[in-house]
Amino acid sequence: MNEDVQLTFFDVPHFKFISSDESTVSDLSDDRVYEVLNSELLANLMNCGEITAEEHCKHWLIGFNTIGPYIEVIFRDFVEKSS
Repeated sequence: MNEDVQLTFFDVPHFKFISSDESTVSDLSDDRVYEVLNSELLANLMNCGEITAEEHCKHWLIGFNTIGPYIEVIFRDFVEKSS
């Protein structure tokens, strides 16, 4: 939609930039936000004690259109601000 949006994430135990040619994102559209359901990464973070189930964290992959990579983020909450 070519709309600038600012996302501010809170309680972020993990984030990572992923190139668009990595296998985890190669079939995804680069202009969308994806929620990863039944996330193995979330389960691993809980198993090692980094987060708890009570925190209700989410796992998203966010595409940045034509500028390249995705960001993978685990977070508890966020605020969205549109321009």
